[in-house]
Amino acid sequence: MAKTNTTAKGGKKMPSFTPNDSVTKLYGVSEARAKLLANLEICTVDDLVRHYPRGYENRGMTKKVCELSPGEVASCILEISSPLSSTRISSKKGRAMTVQKVTAHDETGSVHITFFNRDFLKTTLVTGRKFRFYGMVGGSFLSPQMLSPAYEPYYTNATLDNLVPIYPLTKGITCKMLSMLVKQALEAYKNVESLPTDIIKKYDLMGLYDALCAIHFPTDDAKMKEARKRLAFEELLLFQLRLRALKNRNKNGRSFKFFRPDMTPFFDSLDYTLTGAQKNAVENIIYDMTRSDVQTEPQILREYTQPMRRLVQGDVGSGKTIVAAAAIYACVKNRAQASLMVPTEILAEQHYASLLPLMEKHRIATALLTGSTKASEKKKILSALADGKIDLIIGTHALIEDSVVFKTPGLAITDEQHRFGVKQRDKLSGKTAISDDGKNVVPHMLVMSATPIPRTLALILYGDLDISIIDELPPGRQKVDTFAVGESMRERIYKFIEKLVCEGRQCYIVCPLAQNMNEELSEEMYESGLKSAAEYCEKLKSEIFPKLRIDFVHGKMKPAEKDKIMRAFSDGKTDILVSTTVIEVGVNVPNAALMVIENAERFGLSQLHQLRGRVGRGVHKSYCVLMSPIIRGKLADGANPAEKRFNIMCENESGFKISEYDLEMRGPGDFFGKRQHGELAFKIADLAADMKLIEETKKLADEINAKKQKNI
Repeated sequence: MAKTNTTAKGGKKMPSFTPNDSVTKLYGVSEARAKLLANLEICTVDDLVRHYPRGYENRGMTKKVCELSPGEVASCILEISSPLSSTRISSKKGRAMTVQKVTAHDETGSVHITFFNRDFLKTTLVTGRKFRFYGMVGGSFLSPQMLSPAYEPYYTNATLDNLVPIYPLTKGITCKMLSMLVKQALEAYKNVESLPTDIIKKYDLMGLYDALCAIHFPTDDAKMKEARKRLAFEELLLFQLRLRALKNRNKNGRSFKFFRPDMTPFFDSLDYTLTGAQKNAVENIIYDMTRSDVQTEPQILREYTQPMRRLVQGDVGSGKTIVAAAAIYACVKNRAQASLMVPTEILAEQHYASLLPLMEKHRIATALLTGSTKASEKKKILSALADGKIDLIIGTHALIEDSVVFKTPGLAITDEQHRFGVKQRDKLSGKTAISDDGKNVVPHMLVMSATPIPRTLALILYGDLDISIIDELPPGRQKVDTFAVGESMRERIYKFIEKLVCEGRQCYIVCPLAQNMNEELSEEMYESGLKSAAEYCEKLKSEIFPKLRIDFVHGKMKPAEKDKIMRAFSDGKTDILVSTTVIEVGVNVPNAALMVIENAERFGLSQLHQLRGRVGRGVHKSYCVLMSPIIRGKLADGANPAEKRFNIMCENESGFKISEYDLEMRGPGDFFGKRQHGELAFKIADLAADMKLIEETKKLADEINAKKQKNI
């Protein structure tokens, strides 16, 4: 790997580094700054250059002052008219701060510019100097203003960046800082290429160094798009190759070959009959683990087979848990152990509570292990698990700790697939036993997902797994009546909430954080959205429903705090839960009968369906209300995309139908929401925009894999 050795300002020689070196090798990155960068998952030089911009500010298209409109983001070249003034004031919280004001002009007018706590600007924004300012225009047409705009010195023949990268940030890290570090880091890539020359030529791709330079510091739109194509191609190819590697490893892996048990006692112990889709899923699973259609009396496990790797995909409330229970029963009847891992403690507790009575009927010893399990209790559980005295263990990521050892690992189940990455699910399924011949035996793996995805897309995204689909709901499942209403209906909705709570029901109110469904949140935008949601919750408590019990939960809370609030709601101690989308995949609250989604136009179809799935889980009639300011009176027949989504939601219950509509409307996009899809969080590839690249890389990965397997 090529090393680089450059010189900083002032002639100071910077240390040499490679793409794999720590970012601390870069000039200007202290240990403290490295910790801040780690919050963005930037630990190495390569992590840094692969931290791509989420967008660009076009500062090259400048306007004259007379062309500025309040509310727009604009760029203009101005000359400082008067000396900068600085005033010291106290904020509402009693903290002292300084306000800097300066006036700048061009030949068509003047702009009043304000900064905060920028005393050093006295020596920068000097009368007579020219700067390019970029920011939000305030004030009025006759008296435009700018608040804390970006600024750069401007002089004749100045070469300023017209497309300025905007990066995902964290506290203490700025876009300017990242740009400076990236510029330095790119030196390590001058002689580095990650793709073979024949592939670069065949697919007409940019070289790696040129692509990285163009994506971080684009000179024009065409070059930036060409760079994006190259980097997305590489990312998708690596993803496709990783899927094939997982599948190859699975073929070479060994799990215990189970005997097909008599499932009649299990089915007879249920109070209901499984749907056809549930029965098919159970049959798929049992065949994968036994490789047999013939029922056999379980014996000591001495034969081995290829491990099962199956995804069971079902709509909300389709009965995936009972399918998992059937798989657990078959596993334990073969004298092997099963594990069930879920993303949160409260979900683990709910699974434990719901499965325990059924497991006890069949004398299946069951334990619960989470991060909150007391040390003394954890010690007992781990000892019993290692001795084979526990048949089923249910828990959170605590299950993948090295201290968790199974005597006979037979089946590893992960629930809510997209909350765990490939590494986590593989770590659980990597819990091994030693066979009679001294070789490792891994458990069969079952993945449960409540996010309906069109089969065509699922085959691409989960290429390493076989897929079972539960596409019918059990009889008796409550239909959730869905309504889309405008602001004029708000008072009626509030009265309806009061009525339901008086009847003993509970309600969710969901507030979006972003301004639109495709927006990626910066730290500042997230905090702003969070503040608005919190303020709305306080208004509900103090003004709208002063007699009701209301709580607020959001994604930035510590897991223990979040679980405490969700548990209180689950236990009926809270009437209304105001939330961001953290409840999209969450707990089972049969008493919750109403879901109100504020600013519903900001959510995608699949997200709306997932949120609606939180209600209608009990015997009570349930409702979902889509609140949106775009609705004026009666809902129109799809006059705009948001109204079209509302109509689809009101007319359809099936998550699979809704996901097909989503695919049709948005392309094969992000069905999980950009901020929560775990292993599918591509850094630059876009499933909606890159379908052609996906097909090309899939075909190429198949060719590469076939050659590799042929040479083994």
